[in-house]
Amino acid sequence: MVTFDNVRVPKKNLVGEQNRGWYVGATLLDFERSGVDYSAGGRRVLEELIAYAKDNDQNGSLIASNAIMRNRLADLAIEVDVSRLISYNIAWMQGEGLVPNKESSMGKIVGTELQQHLSETGMQMLGLHGQLEPGSKYAPMQGRIEHMHLTNVSETIQAGTSEIQRNIIATRGLGLPRG
Repeated sequence: MVTFDNVRVPKKNLVGEQNRGWYVGATLLDFERSGVDYSAGGRRVLEELIAYAKDNDQNGSLIASNAIMRNRLADLAIEVDVSRLISYNIAWMQGEGLVPNKESSMGKIVGTELQQHLSETGMQMLGLHGQLEPGSKYAPMQGRIEHMHLTNVSETIQAGTSEIQRNIIATRGLGLPRG
């Protein structure tokens, strides 16, 4: 973290109360990293994966008949619903004028891990076709899985790494000491 001493800011450019800039920034991050968008996008990708599994074969049998793949899709359905419920809680808190602190961190962790699990399952399900980029006429699901797979790691870093989010949950949410 970078801090500045003896900085002068014109009053018209001051955001929030004087000497409370870090708190303003931290509060803004609580709204940025809420992860509300992950549940809606995750639901759409899950529905596409389910449709693909019902309509396509892998190794001579329907993907949807593979017990491992069915279990993965069921697990993803659980994760999508958990992400959605966290999103609803965050939206309710915002509507009540509350700051979703630990809840935003939970939403971000659940959402980014959901995206990783969706792309991992998609890559396994689509095989080599999962590597085809958006725009390729042969790419299943318009190349969405390839794009997700390439961007997932950066999503766990932006707006605070998953490790930072877990620390926020532990300290601010559970009242545990910093470790």
